[in-house]
Amino acid sequence: MHFRGQTVKGVAFLACYALILLVLLSPLTPLAVVTLLQASNVPAVVVGKLLQAATNYSNGHTGQLSAITVFLLFGGSLTRIFTSIQETGDPLMAGVFVVSSLCNGLIAAQVLFYWNTKPPQEQKKEQ
Repeated sequence: MHFRGQTVKGVAFLACYALILLVLLSPLTPLAVVTLLQASNVPAVVVGKLLQAATNYSNGHTGQLSAITVFLLFGGSLTRIFTSIQETGDPLMAGVFVVSSLCNGLIAAQVLFYWNTKPPQEQKKEQ
């Protein structure tokens, strides 16, 4: 924002962000609020990944989606299930990562399914 000439606005945003983060990480925030915020991540993950999967399906290909990135995301989310169970024992956190793994697995399956499918070439208009 500084390079757009909005330095004051950027500093104000940073200060508000830091203040909100300070309050959320302090003992002032009830555990129920933290749990609610943690659970609210699930719909965002599901909607985002399902929109991506629907777009891939309607296009009939995954476009320029990086297979390596997709498989690393899938493997990472599977690993997070194990580590969250081992380190925290929190079923909500493990559940979030189970849902994330399922969604990442769907995208990974699409990458494998559409592996050799090429997007249709746009025809050049001749004048």
